[in-house]
Amino acid sequence: MNRLAGKKALVTGANRGIGRAVVLQLVQEGCEVGIHFLNNKEEAEDLAALVRSQNGIAHVFQADIADLTQVKTLAEEAWEAMSGIDFLVNNAGVSHKKLFLDTTEQDVDLFMDTNFKGTFFLTQSIARSMVKNEVEGAIYTITSVNGIRPGIGQSTYGASKSALETLMRGVALELAPHQIKVNTIAAGAIETDMTREARENPAAFQEINEGIAMGRFGLADEVAAVLVNLLVSGSYLTGESITVDGGLLLMRGYGKPKPYQDNSDQETGGN
Repeated sequence: MNRLAGKKALVTGANRGIGRAVVLQLVQEGCEVGIHFLNNKEEAEDLAALVRSQNGIAHVFQADIADLTQVKTLAEEAWEAMSGIDFLVNNAGVSHKKLFLDTTEQDVDLFMDTNFKGTFFLTQSIARSMVKNEVEGAIYTITSVNGIRPGIGQSTYGASKSALETLMRGVALELAPHQIKVNTIAAGAIETDMTREARENPAAFQEINEGIAMGRFGLADEVAAVLVNLLVSGSYLTGESITVDGGLLLMRGYGKPKPYQDNSDQETGGN
């Protein structure tokens, strides 16, 4: 406990799911935390109150990661409010299933603007401040197994996460001379809001579990534990992707492709 005392971390998408788990485990290690959220201020404030009840230090920041003006403001405000940042955890992102033949320009923009572009420029802003202030920090980005092997209806989402995987390897290379370590964590099927629909569908739930070597969804705490333990260890690791998926990628996966059916006419009432 308190092995990260004196350290400061900004966690995006921190009001729920993996981000929330990361915040709570960082606080257990004595780390000061910045809690970023998009819409649910009440959740973020409740988390901050919980942190403070445990004698931790928490700051709350609102921003739309898809808006680059807000991203710049978030980076500046968080750095100033926390008097510096040692760790950046890029967790914020969006996900939904959409078959490739049904995917629209709006879908592509949503995934790329939030998952890739916003994360790119937030990382750049924080990294610039780290370099300028000679902070030997660490940057972790939560990606997805879909960025390694996309599932059905996950091609565009997977592409946005795969782009982050490639980006962060390059970032790790360029920031290594400044002793800033950069890694990604490719999460599998984890019990979060993003997987709620599948988990509440008995057939889908069973099919997914059967496609995971450990036979179950993972927990947000299990992903957070990997990340926080690496930060605690001061690991030499950089430029790597750590897969936390219960052996999902070891299996053949779930879901069999079927012939495409165009339902657009039915949806719009056409003939």
